[in-house]
Amino acid sequence: MIQIPYIRVRQRSETFYITRFKASFLLDHINFHYREPYAELSSDNVILKDKAYIAEITQKGIDLRSEVEGVQRRLQVERINSIKKFIESEESNFLPNTVLLSADISSYEDLEEKFAEYENHPFGTMEFPDHFLFSIIDGQHRLAGLSQVRPKLQEEFEIPAVILFNVTKPVAAKLFADINGKQKSVNRSLIYDLYANLSTFDADEIRTFHDICENLYRSQTSPLYRQIKMLGIGSGAISQAFFIDYAKNAINKTSLRGEKVQVIFDNLFLYFRAYQKSFPQDWPVPLEFSSIKEMEEYARVVLKVRNSQLVKTNGFGAILRAFPRIFEIAGEKSSNFLKLIEKQVGRVNWIKPEGAGTGTGYQKNLLDQILKIYD
Repeated sequence: MIQIPYIRVRQRSETFYITRFKASFLLDHINFHYREPYAELSSDNVILKDKAYIAEITQKGIDLRSEVEGVQRRLQVERINSIKKFIESEESNFLPNTVLLSADISSYEDLEEKFAEYENHPFGTMEFPDHFLFSIIDGQHRLAGLSQVRPKLQEEFEIPAVILFNVTKPVAAKLFADINGKQKSVNRSLIYDLYANLSTFDADEIRTFHDICENLYRSQTSPLYRQIKMLGIGSGAISQAFFIDYAKNAINKTSLRGEKVQVIFDNLFLYFRAYQKSFPQDWPVPLEFSSIKEMEEYARVVLKVRNSQLVKTNGFGAILRAFPRIFEIAGEKSSNFLKLIEKQVGRVNWIKPEGAGTGTGYQKNLLDQILKIYD
């Protein structure tokens, strides 16, 4: 039986426990994972990259797996090596900040009974079975870095930790998002994906556009089927975060703001479909295809060979920025999208010319081309 000293802490309606572990012990009682709810839609190329990534991490002796319900970002080898180097340096560096762990004891009846005792005492000792594994909510890179240092140092090194019991997926997602959401090093697509699990008022808008984004990515009838980099990785030309940011901003400038998810989805779907029909050579998803392989080859030609910008950040950003104006001209009727978008054929060039500039400057140039048509 594992015995761990604790100090109980209460903040508002929440209770958590502060403790410490020897690094060597904790590393034997945690699981490393990364969030991957879209594996079944991944292309062969992405699957191979995932396998190579896991193999690279596994070579370091870290048992890593993907989890549909996980909250963690992918481990970065460079960061793991950097933390290892930092800890092992001759300057005797240390890591005073805590790691945040979850202890799921819902399937342990005897532990549930003991948990009630912990809540009633401000300090004491908690017990877990010898084989018990904690889940990491925050601090995965620190622990992965520690897993690479000399065994003797692992034995000497103590890790301050905060333990929460029976943390639900929404709570774990919110904790990770709250802690990491404003840090530039964390992929914003992952933060948005996690926010979709929350039920707070602040997360409602993000959840709305996450649901739209995910449905456009998953549905075989979607103009953007498999063409959004969910979690910011994988195939596709635009990231999940980019889509959510731009779509949210576009919709909020129209009368669709605050509408039901289905209403917003239908309008965006038909808007993208209008571009798909009007510019088949520049849209990476064909109107009809007999296999995923055929569709992916079509997308490769459009995005890589033809180098169309329409569904890359500059082009896609431009058409979403144009959405409020086109929606207004359409009389707020999505049925009018196609005849309006068809007016752009031959007048908007989605192949980037030399000297066209880069970044938002080029995006603005494309936007101006579009809006000029409707002046």
